[in-house]
Amino acid sequence: MVKCLENLKNVVEPETGISIVDLGLVRVSKENGETTIYYIPISAYTSPILVIAVGIQILKECKAKVKVENYYLEEEINKRLEVLINELSRLPSQTTT
Repeated sequence: MVKCLENLKNVVEPETGISIVDLGLVRVSKENGETTIYYIPISAYTSPILVIAVGIQILKECKAKVKVENYYLEEEINKRLEVLINELSRLPSQTTT
């Protein structure tokens, strides 16, 4: 979980240019062996495409379930992010030699 938080410092909130960790927009939960990253957009007026983009960046950095909270389109975005993580989990791991 510590590595995940470190990786999340690389995710920048697009409207401010500041890390989502530094802004306090994420929390990490680990229950029953499953890590979930909760992301709260900086504003209710943040463009949905920016919220989705941050969600995808979180997926990329932590390879964990992502949930958007306190946002008017959270249900729809969460469904899409869940489909994405399920698809990514089916891909074979890529290793470099």
